[in-house]
Amino acid sequence: MILPLRAALTALLVTLAAPSDAADRALRLRVPPEVVRGVAAMPKIRDPADDAERRINAALGRLDASVRKAAGACRAEGGAHSSWERSVVAPMRGPRFLALAITDSSFCGGAHPNVGTMAIVYDLTTGAPIDWTALLPASLTGTVALDTGADGTRMVTLASRRLHALYLAAYRPRAGTSGSGEKSESDQRSRSDGDEEACREAVTNTSGERPPAMMAWPDAKAGGLAVQFDLPHAVQACADIVMIPTATLRQDGASSVLTDAIDAAHARRPAP
Repeated sequence: MILPLRAALTALLVTLAAPSDAADRALRLRVPPEVVRGVAAMPKIRDPADDAERRINAALGRLDASVRKAAGACRAEGGAHSSWERSVVAPMRGPRFLALAITDSSFCGGAHPNVGTMAIVYDLTTGAPIDWTALLPASLTGTVALDTGADGTRMVTLASRRLHALYLAAYRPRAGTSGSGEKSESDQRSRSDGDEEACREAVTNTSGERPPAMMAWPDAKAGGLAVQFDLPHAVQACADIVMIPTATLRQDGASSVLTDAIDAAHARRPAP
């Protein structure tokens, strides 16, 4: 009886370990054709290794269906001059997490187009969106809420004073470098001192006494946590993405599950 029991336990351990092994790999993604013209489809996991990855692909398919419906409603409302464009990037492709940053630009009639960003981060061990409260301390999650993206998709936002303070500390450094020491995209654009100060004012004073509802996602290239929040149309150009290094996250009490995964993904990237 001992040997069959031992064999059964071994088989069980192998089964339990399999999802973790799959989650530790670097994902290969495939990009399907556009949903409609100008609207990028969500990238899908190529050759999904387990049920978790298959659940993620199914969820990404539902996102494509949502934007297809929204773009159709936009055309019906705005007529011939309406438009909808979407771009998607995958700044983290394992281990442990798949992060997707989605930017929609739509014009469905009215005074001006609408531009918005959504961030969705999946846990590769479960196939579900991550629980930020399990990865970041309460000081960084603040008030966790659901916001609605341009196509009706619900996304998680974090309204935290500490997270906002870290964002502001790294926002458009006056010395001309990003918080990571690299030239930021925003620094490469020419701006007057007045424009810079106007943007600093816009991202600092967002909702009176309340911190803004912020989106966050891990970024392998930068080796940190990307943070952004949307602003009114008049100052939309000020809505930069800011990176918080893993060293700072650790100091603030972030889970090693998150910081170690980001560091591992960053180390895997080929040298420039």
